[in-house]
Parts: sequence; C-alpha cells; structure tokens
Amino acid sequence: MKRRLFVAADVDDVTRAACARVAEQLRAKGWSGRWFAPENYHLTVAFIGYVGEEHITDVAAAVGEIAPRIPALDVPLDTVGAFPNQPRPRTAWAGSGASVPAFGTLCGVVRSKLTTLGLTFDANPEPHVTLARADRSTIAGLPQVEAPIARLRIEALTLYESVTERTGARYEAIERFPLRG
Repeated sequence: MKRRLFVAADVDDVTRAACARVAEQLRAKGWSGRWFAPENYHLTVAFIGYVGEEHITDVAAAVGEIAPRIPALDVPLDTVGAFPNQPRPRTAWAGSGASVPAFGTLCGVVRSKLTTLGLTFDANPEPHVTLARADRSTIAGLPQVEAPIARLRIEALTLYESVTERTGARYEAIERFPLRG
C-alpha cells in the first residue's frame, strides 16, 4: 500500500488565526474555492508524494538525521498571493512578500537529503500557507484583501500523511523532528 507524504513546518495559533482571517476576507469578497481547514494550514518543505509503506521509515530516518543540523528560523507572512498568478489564480495563499533565503535553504537541505532515497522535487521553496484551490476552470482575479501580519517561528518539521476523504484532505502527523536551537 502506498501513502501520500509531505514534510512541513506547522503553523502556530497566531499564524493560523491570521491566515483564517485572510481566507474569510476572500470568501466575503466572493472568491470561490475549495477551502483548506485552518487545522490543515502548514508551510510545505518537501512534497514527497506516494511512497510504499516499507519506505516510510527510511523517509522518517532521513528527515530525522538532517533536522537537528538545521537552525530554527523565522518566516514573515505578510502578503496574499496566488499561483500561478493574481489575474488567473488557481490557488490562493498567505505568505512572504519577499524572498526568505533561510526557508529556501531549509527546503534545499531537506530535499537534498531525501533525493538520496530516489525522490524528486519541484522547485518551489517560497514559504506560503495554502488557503484554497479554485473550483472553476475560469475565474476572476484574486481580490485585494488585508494581508496577514504574522511572524512564524519554525522550530520543527513534521512528516505528514495526506489522507483524501470526500470532505477534503486530512493530514496525519507521522513524526515530528526538532530543528537546532
């Protein structure tokens, strides 16, 4: 049996509330999407995808080996954006308005370690919390809303399994790995 895995930085209650306020503003302005539950908010560090049950311990061991070498870091969440772009959004997110090199380094180190297991990754190390995915093939641009104001302190990584249900995804923590300092 294969399980869908990812490594993420969890968000604290202040960040979760700030992101939920942004999502509510987008809904109030009529933006239509499949909304992520606030308890699922996170910053993806490495989306792994489907992994055979027999390899999950290898993935956990790799993350567990590298995490204590990575320093804790701060990530500002101060803007609202969209992928692929604002005029034709498919995904709405709250994230950093400027590059956060320390987050890119964190992602690079974790992904590099996981590539030794034969895994491959896309190149998207920009820190963001996904709020919603558009539910229509053609939609209007993302409306202007008040940006979240939060500074997230990342002190650990979590290996998650994403379980798909009719009501949406549910994320189950497999193991948590503290960062250095």
